[in-house]
Amino acid sequence: MSENSITYVGPPELHCGHVLAVERAGDRATVRVRDADGRHVALEFDGVADFAAVRPEGMLLHGLAELRPTELGRQDSLRYFVFANEEEWDDASLEIAAREFWVKVAERPETMD
Repeated sequence: MSENSITYVGPPELHCGHVLAVERAGDRATVRVRDADGRHVALEFDGVADFAAVRPEGMLLHGLAELRPTELGRQDSLRYFVFANEEEWDDASLEIAAREFWVKVAERPETMD
């Protein structure tokens, strides 16, 4: 797969953010991330067709990569997302294939206890 088939998506705040929670209900999924400034970001996925997770809670993110279906040899309308782990030694992972994706960013940082 060429580097051109990978695009980082989502806000820049995802870099060095931590995955707080992953929720899945039917064909919807939500990934909640706390960025380095304490803001919460919700990544929403609809039309989820494939979901693979290995201990994603607590994972330090490098970013959210989207793989183009044509580069994967697929001709469907699904979008393929890989949560890139900043810590290469850590086997935590999260991959989602979905039709739609959007981001919700909290307006102010959460207070830290």
